[in-house]
Amino acid sequence: MTAALWQWLAAGWLPPVEPAAGARLAAVAAAGVAVKLMDDVLDRAEDEQAGRPNVAARLGPAATAYALAALAVATALSLRDALLLFWASYAWGMAHGAGARLPLGLRAWQETALAVALAALAAGVPDTLAALALVGAVQLLDDWVDLRRETARVRAGPPQPARGPAPRPAPAPTPFPGRNLQAGDPDDNVSRIAPARNWATRLGAVEALLVGLALGLLAAAWDPLRAAAAGAVALAAGLASRGPKSAGTKAHSAMGRR
Repeated sequence: MTAALWQWLAAGWLPPVEPAAGARLAAVAAAGVAVKLMDDVLDRAEDEQAGRPNVAARLGPAATAYALAALAVATALSLRDALLLFWASYAWGMAHGAGARLPLGLRAWQETALAVALAALAAGVPDTLAALALVGAVQLLDDWVDLRRETARVRAGPPQPARGPAPRPAPAPTPFPGRNLQAGDPDDNVSRIAPARNWATRLGAVEALLVGLALGLLAAAWDPLRAAAAGAVALAAGLASRGPKSAGTKAHSAMGRR
């Protein structure tokens, strides 16, 4: 009985048969599109306020429908990959505000645990942990890149107008909670504009980079094909969603190369 239970926990209830490599690659890509669209739907207001590109803002109400269609395509191509990546992304998305009460009446940490449990029941504990590591690596590395871009933008300063009166300075945003920075700290301005849902801000830039790389290596060791496909999709999505650098950032980058 115990051996059968452990075998079931290791394999899950999904059949172990895997589709062809091409179908799996397409499934990972479709799942990535679904997760990206839903993430932009949820972050639309925040992105518009911060001036960040947002695909859902361009698609409008159709963004949710396209996300569901992409998820349906992913499940049709590879049910295991689609479910694992979706639930792992859901778990990581709920992990930021663990104590927040959500519309279902559960707290965020409870929904995270539920998502992990559903993934483990469907695909087994080892595959679930590998998917969590993969999505975590993508999330941490993406947040690390975002923080570096914001740091460069803030330290370069806003571009000065060619003529006319100087603009009235905007009020300083609320500092990021949890960061104990003193006035004059070189990272103080960065902490003020860093998004609250950024793991590199919460953990530290170096820590987020190292943990992200370690999680990526673990995920690649378990399933190289899924890890490579997810990494390619994340890179393409990141390049497509990042707007052009401001003039101040370009000047700062050029000076840094001298």
